[in-house]
Amino acid sequence: MNFRELGALYKKVRQSRGYSISDVTSDYLNKSKISKFENGNSMLLLDGFMHAVAGLNMTMSEFFLAVGNFEAGNLHKFGEKLKDHIDIHDIDGLKTMIVLNPRTKEKKIFNVLVKCAIRELSGQDLLTDEECQFIDKHLTDIEDWTIFDVNIFGMCLEALNTELVYQLGLQLAEKDNFYKDLPYNAQVVKKTVVNLYVHMILHGRFAYADIFEKKLELLLRVSDTEERIVVHIFKKVSKYRQGKAPNLLAEIDRDIQALKDFGAQGLAKRIEIFLINYE
Repeated sequence: MNFRELGALYKKVRQSRGYSISDVTSDYLNKSKISKFENGNSMLLLDGFMHAVAGLNMTMSEFFLAVGNFEAGNLHKFGEKLKDHIDIHDIDGLKTMIVLNPRTKEKKIFNVLVKCAIRELSGQDLLTDEECQFIDKHLTDIEDWTIFDVNIFGMCLEALNTELVYQLGLQLAEKDNFYKDLPYNAQVVKKTVVNLYVHMILHGRFAYADIFEKKLELLLRVSDTEERIVVHIFKKVSKYRQGKAPNLLAEIDRDIQALKDFGAQGLAKRIEIFLINYE
């Protein structure tokens, strides 16, 4: 995050709490310095930034949690549009979401997510080496992920090295204090670990998949219907692809047809596409 992005986010937090610039000024910070910081014209030194956050009556941890929530909100809006195209397998529609020459970190991240979706659905790889390195650095440079970062991770697995996916996934699954008492966070983590499980099977990393399967046995509840269905089907896919049960292919086909019969055509179609694109 550069100082322009940080200044803009500071302004969002300030306005969301109902503070004017005058309200957060102090002997250490005048209105001009704060205004220039918010508008991306100058950066505050660390002590100045700490005073600016204190002016919001927040700790540094509270401030960055609020920033994570703003980012998650933007991702939610973007994700809804992305999902609309994914559900109907609209590759051309997904391509219209790619921003040419993105300038902000957020737009660069969103471009990676769109291209990962295109790769998963069509097998077409539009990701550049620069984008893969960018998302790798973004995720590995952050010491404490917000729910925004977890969402990003779960949606951009195709842009990352498999070994890195495994290591980051293990770290996430073991941070139960991050999601234990927060239902929304817990749901995002469950979906992400299911994505990790499927990703490892599709890429032939069955030993890694077994580890995530054990994590899911602890994470998933009876109410996690979709996640449990995906795990149920991909357990069979894993055995079949390892040559342990050749007769399972017919069962997998029946499971997919059952999803269609129950009205889950989108999920069924996506599983079919995965199995074709990652043969």
